[in-house]
Amino acid sequence: MGTRALGTWLLALSVLSGCSATPPAPTFRPLVAPAPASTAPAIWGPLRMGPHDVGLRVRALPAGKDAADAHPLQLTVWYPARAGASASRLHYRDYVGLTGSEQHPESSEDPAVSEAAVARYQQLVTGMGLPAADVSAWLGTEVAAVRGATPAQGRYPLVLVAQGRFHSAHHQAVLAEFLASHGYVVATTPFPTHLAPPSENEDVLAIARGQARELARALEVMKVDTSVDASHVALVAHSFGARAAFLFAREHPETEALVSLDGGIANRMGKEWLTGLTDFRPEDLHVPLLHLYQEGDAVVVPDFDLVRSLRGADRWLVRVAGLRHFDFTSVGAATAVAPALAPEGQSAATSRGWAACAHATRVFLEANVRQQARALESLAVPPGPARARPALTVTHLAPGQP
Repeated sequence: MGTRALGTWLLALSVLSGCSATPPAPTFRPLVAPAPASTAPAIWGPLRMGPHDVGLRVRALPAGKDAADAHPLQLTVWYPARAGASASRLHYRDYVGLTGSEQHPESSEDPAVSEAAVARYQQLVTGMGLPAADVSAWLGTEVAAVRGATPAQGRYPLVLVAQGRFHSAHHQAVLAEFLASHGYVVATTPFPTHLAPPSENEDVLAIARGQARELARALEVMKVDTSVDASHVALVAHSFGARAAFLFAREHPETEALVSLDGGIANRMGKEWLTGLTDFRPEDLHVPLLHLYQEGDAVVVPDFDLVRSLRGADRWLVRVAGLRHFDFTSVGAATAVAPALAPEGQSAATSRGWAACAHATRVFLEANVRQQARALESLAVPPGPARARPALTVTHLAPGQP
């Protein structure tokens, strides 16, 4: 597939299915993980499983009493599972199948609904020029999760994932599995499409507030989950979802970390989105922030004015060379099994770049949620052989720094 055709395909897919100085080379050793519970699936690239197998459950949250919550909500949860669960792993197509029940989440276990959603998605991406063989490899690849697996003993920190524009559970499912294998319960809701119909004059702040409300609904449900330690909550957000996560963090003091995956809080498009937030004082936000970003996308261009204004927070900016905006989703991971998803000859590099983001996310959570400050020493040391690692540029803005 040519570069121009690939770019057109990715842009359409994002709309229809979704949306410093360089430090010296580090001399410290990477963060050492406990022995893995199982072998990681191929879609994880160079990442290794953590000490847990991964379970999955999907819930239908009933409509609330308020007009803003007058619709049911699909809640997808990944969690640490007991060893031995990996014998009946799901496949990526099972995640895509969940898109069919987003509007009616009570039908998430209906195989006819799932298969119809997979068929639509497969037709969509092949119609955009992606080779059928790569689509089959992508949808048919094994993932780590097992639906309904027995939870591991103990209580674990909660990570809420705010999806990018029009994105679904599958867009961050591979990252969610990775974090769950390392001892986090990860929960997500689909992007609230009902709040964002196509419009040239959309109210970005209103949509972000609506998505933040849905994250709050998820939090209230997860607080009573016996596997969750709700005193430790973190956020991971892609693209538009970072705006919702930002608003959520302002309202929830239990938030201990915010990871932005090329998020809308630090790009030029729609940078005036906070204009209507009259009580906003940048210095009042104290949540540690990791913003991972790219510079190769002509549409999503970095702008750090807001991040630099957050002088009350510890901020880390990490540029990952060679990635595009859409590579911060499971599409970036899937280049390990479907090379045509990446520019020609770049599938291995894209897979490693995505893995570097997943690794950095985990490291940042370990440092700020589990208070393992030394974990940050391996922030710029992604997994894999040194000669094959993607180039990372790290900028640290300590509290008080502009």
